[in-house]
Amino acid sequence: MHSSFALLAAVLSVADAQTRSDKRGLVFVPNKDSPEDNKIWVQDGSDLTWYYNYDPTPSAAFSDQSQSAFEFVPMLWGSIDDTSFLDAVNGLIEGGRNISHVLTFNEPDGPTQYGGSNIYPYKAAQVWVDNIIPLAEKGIKVGLPACTGGTGGIPWLQQFLGNCSQLISTDGNTKNCSYDFVALHWYGNFEGLASHMGEYSAACVLLYLSNRHVYGVPDYDDRFV
Repeated sequence: MHSSFALLAAVLSVADAQTRSDKRGLVFVPNKDSPEDNKIWVQDGSDLTWYYNYDPTPSAAFSDQSQSAFEFVPMLWGSIDDTSFLDAVNGLIEGGRNISHVLTFNEPDGPTQYGGSNIYPYKAAQVWVDNIIPLAEKGIKVGLPACTGGTGGIPWLQQFLGNCSQLISTDGNTKNCSYDFVALHWYGNFEGLASHMGEYSAACVLLYLSNRHVYGVPDYDDRFV
């Protein structure tokens, strides 16, 4: 009888591993008034493998979940005047958490009253140089700021990348601020999303990086597409 249960458990474990998709992630901020919601995302049968919460540190509600079971992706939500994001992520790494990706700037081209972080490109570029480049140098995959789906998103990104390049270029030696994947926000139908992605591509915002590409996303990171 025990061997039958063990065999069933093994079969279910293999089936779960085969149905889980690395592409399926979640943005979720636990609500103290609805704690029962927290476990929905990590219960048996869930195919979610990663989450973010707009913060640089994991949600306490998922403290019992290992990074391999439910990967936490830190996010630099908005403007800061120090290296607190870098320090927080380094603290997670030093504590034994395997941080492989970080997200940056939630809708920096959007007003705060609608959830945007409302940052000038030149300011975001300085924050990126101080907090994101050191993480990229550790091998962590970094995402381009996630602009709104409006017409101001691409110009904002182009200005941001230009400002960032100016900050790291010295003595006539031009350097570019690189990224590993692109985060897109879109509120509409699939046709609109396809058009939006085409606009990004046509604007040369999506770069061919390190000889690996999937619309500007390295092969390793197509799980986030």
